Amino acid sequence: MFFVTGDLNIDATTVAPTLSLSGKEAQADLMLSCGGQGGNVAFFLRCLDRPVQLFGTLGTDAAGDLYAVRLAHLGITYAGNRVDEPTGMVSVVQEAGSYHMYRQRGANAAVDPAAFTRFVHSACKTAGDFLFVSGYSLLEKGCWAALGAVLTSSALARPVVVMDPASIDAMNSMGRDAVLGAARLCDYLLPNEEEACWLAQEADAREAAGILHRSTGTTIVVKLGARGALLCSDEGIIMAPGAALTPVDVTGAGDSFAAALLSALATGAGPQTALDTAVRFSGAKVQLAGTQPLELLGYSG
Repeated sequence: MFFVTGDLNIDATTVAPTLSLSGKEAQADLMLSCGGQGGNVAFFLRCLDRPVQLFGTLGTDAAGDLYAVRLAHLGITYAGNRVDEPTGMVSVVQEAGSYHMYRQRGANAAVDPAAFTRFVHSACKTAGDFLFVSGYSLLEKGCWAALGAVLTSSALARPVVVMDPASIDAMNSMGRDAVLGAARLCDYLLPNEEEACWLAQEADAREAAGILHRSTGTTIVVKLGARGALLCSDEGIIMAPGAALTPVDVTGAGDSFAAALLSALATGAGPQTALDTAVRFSGAKVQLAGTQPLELLGYSG
């Protein structure tokens, strides 16, 4: 079983190939999609036919209703709460080659630490299950403390714990020491290149991965975008090169990478195979429009 925590958002994507001549109105492709790191990783795991339980917080508004229906349709077990706050929203604007993202956390910021604790407990009942933790889930200090208390309990089974620090903004809110402390609880840390370099205070991604592995004892997997990914463990550093392709929509690419990596590891795949699989799957995602493209359901590689 795969247990996933993280934000749940409705993504509104606007793609305008050219700017308006008048500066007021332009033709664009508009798309509405479910998103958020928690929801994305759960979705991509379902694309890979994996059983998923998802923890997050939705509002009691129409957007929350829409998301709940989507989860049920996909066969994702929702173990989160609904609160009297607006469901999280993200506006992605791709305009004349530029890319901007605007975020409203909404209900995501109203997470209940007690409910989060119960969810993490449920992931610790059977050894060998996987727990994916988004850095957004740990912005609430009660959740950060709960994660440490549960995962260090000798009375519970130990899942394979994978953490994505989520974003520079999220890590700034937590603080570098807190992020590194959470990473020490995990088996895998999945930063992108910018996040790895920020955490390690090192400009080179390869050097940053080594620094982070030595300081945390955790296997570090750095997402390098179009250049692929690298993995640093006790056995050294391995690489998976990216493929030459023209991306259509990169939103959620890192989350698709994470889901494919977890799925491959669950089959007993070695590090190189898992890394290659994750790069290939994220490459397939970026060639499709939308945060959670339904075309990936039933993906076989």
